[in-house]
Amino acid sequence: MSKIKSAFALVLSTVLILGVAFMCFVSFSYGVDKMHTFNSVLSMMAKDANLGTTLADGNNYVGGGYSAVYYPEGVISAQEYSENLAALKEVAEGEGASNDAVKEYNDYLEKYAPYPAENPAIYLEKETVYGEEGTAVSEEFEADFAAAKDILRARLDRVHVEGAKLEVRDGYTFRVTFPAYTGAQASLLNLFSYMGEFSLGYGSSADSATRLTFGEDEDIHDYVKGAHSRTSGSTAYVAVEFTRKGRAKIAEWTASAADSSTTLFFFVGDNAVIQLSASQQIDQSTLYISGSYTADTAQIVALTIDTALNTAQSGLSLSVGEVVRNRAGMGDLAFVLLLVASAVLFVGMTAFFFVRYRGLGFAHLYSSLAYLLIMILAVWGIPFLHLGVETFLAAMLGGALLSVCDVAVFESVRKEYAAGKTIASSVKAGYKRCFWTIFDLHIALLLLSFITYFIALTELSVFAFTLGLGVALSGLCSLAVSRFYWAACMSFASDKGKFCNFKREELEDD
Repeated sequence: MSKIKSAFALVLSTVLILGVAFMCFVSFSYGVDKMHTFNSVLSMMAKDANLGTTLADGNNYVGGGYSAVYYPEGVISAQEYSENLAALKEVAEGEGASNDAVKEYNDYLEKYAPYPAENPAIYLEKETVYGEEGTAVSEEFEADFAAAKDILRARLDRVHVEGAKLEVRDGYTFRVTFPAYTGAQASLLNLFSYMGEFSLGYGSSADSATRLTFGEDEDIHDYVKGAHSRTSGSTAYVAVEFTRKGRAKIAEWTASAADSSTTLFFFVGDNAVIQLSASQQIDQSTLYISGSYTADTAQIVALTIDTALNTAQSGLSLSVGEVVRNRAGMGDLAFVLLLVASAVLFVGMTAFFFVRYRGLGFAHLYSSLAYLLIMILAVWGIPFLHLGVETFLAAMLGGALLSVCDVAVFESVRKEYAAGKTIASSVKAGYKRCFWTIFDLHIALLLLSFITYFIALTELSVFAFTLGLGVALSGLCSLAVSRFYWAACMSFASDKGKFCNFKREELEDD
């Protein structure tokens, strides 16, 4: 490879690697009052709740979090069913029990069906879930449940909070988790569950509020454009954007606010997500609403409004179960310790190559960086993978395999060069000698990893699949990427043997 081509290849690949590394590791805020945030790939990656890491303030940590189970209308927990049934039974079997109490107990028995039939985790209200006919879950309920899942997923995708996740539990419930470092967890989890269309109203209370009515061929989009959140200093805002017609309607509702205060209500379904007391007329195209919001709660309120405006709605309402605190199972510093262990391994391997092979260490460095960045993008991009102990170990094993294979190839080339061959023929012969050994080893490990993935339990399957990715990337980087950068870097050296720290064997004269 000529020096010009080598220089072009090295500059281009270096810029590419630095760009991808920036996207993977760097997060920052930008715009007016730092209103927008660029989230790194690592920050958006799903994370194992068992991993904890102490934050700069030393009080909170990533890992674990707060979670709640959402029960769709017509679905209750087995515990709630048992407690209700026990209370009704006690009344029905008590001394002097009325016929109405007995009937209420029997009706409750008939009202719900266990799910699953054996060892039920939830109970389904037959009329709501099964419909008037049939003994299986109705298509209408299935469609509404799927729509609710899509809404929750759309909200979660826009939150971009490390460790936040959505799970379907027991067939017909949702479990939503927010990481421990976000504030006001009960408030966040309740807001997140609101279903229904967005609407406006005004009055003295949410229950008696006069709701916005629409003319022919009108809907809420003729009045409201959308909502977003922003933070200025330590104050967080929910910003609601109105159309010209919406601005005029709000001005009309608050025209007499100076004489008698008026409260504006912003509804999602039947829930008032914002109550704003107006002491004077409001005539603005964008209304910035503050209060006791944190940046997180403001964001959730805004995206709850925005998804209610712009996402197909579910016919189900969701009730929120008890909010549970989940601590990091492996300790508050587990995440940091894993990162440190990975960094030490990477730096140690790189240092070894520079000490042992001098300039040839650059070939391994570029190859290792390519491996690392592709692995990060893969774990982020594949839905069922997450950042946890399993993926850390699998990625580190793949990186170690890459290093071992590079050592094997470099030592093979060293022997060829020591025997008197030119550096070019030594490289060719060294790779030829090692190729099939490395190839067969990677194929065997790859097959073992993916066979394990298909037959293993969840935790082991994640490890096996990630290891399979690491093995595949290790083989590619060792046999192709390292060789490419070897050729590109070595083209600038006048003494190629010295560049690689290779020496000829000295033969003694008889």
